[in-house]
Amino acid sequence: ALVALLLVVMGLSPALARAQAPGLEITGSQASYAFPESLDFEVRVSGGSGLREVILFFGRVESPLVRRVYPAYSPSDELIVRYTEELEPGQYAPGTEFRFWWEFTLADGSTQATREQTFEYTDPRFRWEVAAGERVDLYHYGDARLADRLLAAAEEAIARLEDDTGMPVERRVRVYSYASARDMSLVLASRSTAYDDRVLTLGVAVDDHTLILLGAHRDAEMIVAHELSHIVVGIATANPFAGLPRWLDEGLAMYAEGHDLPDANRRALEAAIRRDALLSLRSMTSYSGQASQVDLYYGQAHSIVRYMLDEHGRDKMRELLSVFSEGSRQDDALLRVYGWDLAGLEDRWRESLGLEPRPRGVPTAAPQGLGVA
Repeated sequence: ALVALLLVVMGLSPALARAQAPGLEITGSQASYAFPESLDFEVRVSGGSGLREVILFFGRVESPLVRRVYPAYSPSDELIVRYTEELEPGQYAPGTEFRFWWEFTLADGSTQATREQTFEYTDPRFRWEVAAGERVDLYHYGDARLADRLLAAAEEAIARLEDDTGMPVERRVRVYSYASARDMSLVLASRSTAYDDRVLTLGVAVDDHTLILLGAHRDAEMIVAHELSHIVVGIATANPFAGLPRWLDEGLAMYAEGHDLPDANRRALEAAIRRDALLSLRSMTSYSGQASQVDLYYGQAHSIVRYMLDEHGRDKMRELLSVFSEGSRQDDALLRVYGWDLAGLEDRWRESLGLEPRPRGVPTAAPQGLGVA
């Protein structure tokens, strides 16, 4: 893997430090990163022989939460304190902005801190260009005509999703389009070696406004719509208590693609219906992590959401998303909006497929695939 070390924040003049304590002078503060392996922080202090404690605070600019770490150091008149945060591939999205500052406690118990500094963590391996739309910034390093098509697909998908969910997208969305799976691999989180070997990830929403995309794939325009659904639905249901059930999130994303089911998902779903080997809806509340179930999982999620929309309409789905935004659990939310819980939904959906209600407590399994996240 190509790893680039970038110095992103350099130097801190005394004017940038808060209220210098007598005898203590902060002469420099900087941050760098080795993509995608680490974040590295360093501060230089004169007159630090009487220090009792040094604390580094850092976190994403858009989040109120920060990490607090206590780097090891040996007090001395000329002191350099360093800290390295080891990263996993995909832990942070390209374009993530970080903030950080240092706090020092002196021998007499008094404290002082540097002012907050910021830097951007991004993928330095490519010469990125930006295609800017009304609400989407598409970063790419390849075919400009392809980038324009993907941008148009993204803008169209956002408009359609806003109409479907009733939730406006009020901040710009970033899409990073990669030219190959190998290029994209360093920005993706690994689920497991077995899963990654069998499933090609085509796209993933890595935070509430950033999408990573395999732009060279023939289905890239469809994948853009799928992943933007995760972002728009995430905005519509954001709350500090509970997340959206995965079957609903993925089903809405599959539906947002605006096309019939891909062949692999359709075949897996049809085979499972013939054998009455569908996954239980409750087991789909989270990912199974089994590569052999990917095609069925997505095909089944699409089928459930399509049933809900066809039988009960968009207004009910908007109401359901609104209830989920309050932090409701899935059984409570379904009862409140539709009048039946998860088991009731599953029974009605299975009936629409010509199947009997599921005998409670019966395990299920099924076939193989490739997919999006």
